[in-house]
Amino acid sequence: MKVPFKWLKDYIEIPVSAEEFADAMIMTGNGVEGIEERGAEIRDVLVGKIVKLEKHPDADRLQICSIDIGKEELLQIVTGADNVFEGALVPVAMVGCHLPNGMHIKKGKLRGVPSLGMLCSGEELCLKESDYPGAGVYGILILQDGQPGQDVREVLMMDDKVIEFEIGANRPDCLSVIGIAREGAAALKEGISLPEPKFSESEGDISEYVKVTVENKELCPRYMARAVKNVKIGPSPKWMQERLSAAGVRPISNIVDITN
Repeated sequence: MKVPFKWLKDYIEIPVSAEEFADAMIMTGNGVEGIEERGAEIRDVLVGKIVKLEKHPDADRLQICSIDIGKEELLQIVTGADNVFEGALVPVAMVGCHLPNGMHIKKGKLRGVPSLGMLCSGEELCLKESDYPGAGVYGILILQDGQPGQDVREVLMMDDKVIEFEIGANRPDCLSVIGIAREGAAALKEGISLPEPKFSESEGDISEYVKVTVENKELCPRYMARAVKNVKIGPSPKWMQERLSAAGVRPISNIVDITN
């Protein structure tokens, strides 16, 4: 079972590294198969804001981008992508960067115009649509948020480590993030803060919508049902999609993702 380290920190104070936390969990009898650093191959890629776009003087299909990367001077990059626009937030691979797809970024000139970096697509960052919305689109990856100069891994929610646990059949209580958090709190002698779900109930009789019949009370002593009305199926919030992806679960829709 894969558990994002930052997710655990929502519930418990963890004053140690992911590796030390994993060691502490091993001492409680839970196996650890490995620790994965998300976005480990994405280095020296920053969030850039396209401030100005100009047509290349000698190439119809090229554009000259003036990009804010959080420094005093704007960075000039030439691109052939046609989905960029002024104000767009984009991943900017800096000179000297080695991208996950094996590409090495160097200073260059395109038709005589200097280009000091590269705008990245989701494919060049080895991202899938399930990793970040828009990563599967042909063209430059347009980021939904972020600040110029910020490490793009923070925006992609990939600045995290994921611990893969091997949970024994005798510990079903650990087969959830909250279960691991409880175990971790005990192992580290730390307090735990669990969320308290809040909801409001409307008037009406549940029997108007659904009826539950238990035919064998020995096999199933109790079975409960609740009706939820006015639900609109759509994409889950970005934070939920990213956490599920980190845990190895493909986001599908808000209803499916909530159950996961």
